[in-house]
Amino acid sequence: MDYSSFQLKDKIAIVTGASQGIGRAIALGLAQAGAHLVLAKHPGGNMAEVEAVKAEIESLGVRAIIVLTDVAVVADVEALMARTVAEFGRIDILVNNAGWTGTNDALDVTEEEFDKTVSSSLKSVFFASQAAARVMIPQGGGRIIQIGSNFGVIAFKKRAVYAAVKAAVHHLAKALSLEWAHDNVLVNVVAPCITETESRKNILERPGYKEWATQQMIPRGRWNQPEDLVGAVLFLASPFSDMVVGHTLMVDGGWTIH
Repeated sequence: MDYSSFQLKDKIAIVTGASQGIGRAIALGLAQAGAHLVLAKHPGGNMAEVEAVKAEIESLGVRAIIVLTDVAVVADVEALMARTVAEFGRIDILVNNAGWTGTNDALDVTEEEFDKTVSSSLKSVFFASQAAARVMIPQGGGRIIQIGSNFGVIAFKKRAVYAAVKAAVHHLAKALSLEWAHDNVLVNVVAPCITETESRKNILERPGYKEWATQQMIPRGRWNQPEDLVGAVLFLASPFSDMVVGHTLMVDGGWTIH
């Protein structure tokens, strides 16, 4: 797809959790718009997926590097920003996509599950945003885009901690924007509903679940695909969103209009 009109040519973009699903689609979309990519990958797991993303990005004529990063570890996040500056000289765009959640009833949530959800999906977002802003403010500005969730707006069973964390991510964008917008660092959120990715396959395959959601909950009548989020992210990363500040842009097919 031709994304050149978003005016992101030669911008430097970091995407966390870029190996697959939403992160992969966003990274490729930014590359198609002309940006160079820093792909943040958790140190665990297979490298083949992120290497494939890197190769696909480079085939578009832009640069891409992989930086192994546990986003829940502040030192790793700071090292990610330092490596980006060392390689490219600046940071224009940060997309905080990486995260994790359990799927237990609230009565069954363990302290370990609670802490892991908060660390990977909220602590990580704050400290990555902080580290990026420390680069962006002196250079004259930048864009930070958090991947939120419609569950940060509505309640949903078996997602008590995740929903609370995503609501916090949405509000964090407002709080950070209040401090940084004057310095041309704009923080916004893209909030999808459940998106059809490999990591959500077990949910989508529950008997009757997909039919219930797409027929009763999503007026658009279908699930999100990862590519559905790309346009929203590119808009918030582009000059066309210059007066969009601390906003949560719902990309959920209308789920939250009920």
